[in-house]
Order: sequence, then structure tokens, then C-alpha cells
Amino acid sequence: MTALSLAPKRPMWMTLLHRLPLLGALIKDASRNDNAQFFFALNIILVWAIAGFSFGVAGILAVAYLLVPTVFIVLLGIMLFSGA
Repeated sequence: MTALSLAPKRPMWMTLLHRLPLLGALIKDASRNDNAQFFFALNIILVWAIAGFSFGVAGILAVAYLLVPTVFIVLLGIMLFSGA
């Protein structure tokens, strides 16, 4: 009898993230390859620049408005769970 090693089950949010039509394949590739991480970050920055050229200041500020709650949650997590 042989021992089977089962892969750990991924969280639901990660499964949903990998199933996104265009972004999911890029994220899945970036999680497996170091060079792909650099190119993924470069693609995100270039899409942000294209949004700025296409929509002007509104395209740049839309990303900033989306990042405000994210940074707030990160700072709140640091304050609450720092262990100090």
C-alpha cells in the first residue's frame, strides 16, 4: 500500500481569482514563474498608463480610489495584529 500525498486545497477566493477570463491566466502564470511576476507587474503599470492617456486624470484617479480601501485594510491589519 502506498501513501498518497494530496495537494492542499486552495482557498475559494484564489480559485475565483484564477477563473477570471483574462487576468486569471496571467495571475496563475505569475504565481509559478519569477520572470512572469516582473512582466505581470509591468503589464499592470502599462494598463494604468493607457487608462491615463485614454481617460485623462479620471483614469489615473480611478486606480487611486480603488487602492484607498486596500491600503486602509492593510494598515488596520497591521495595527490590530502586530502583537505589540
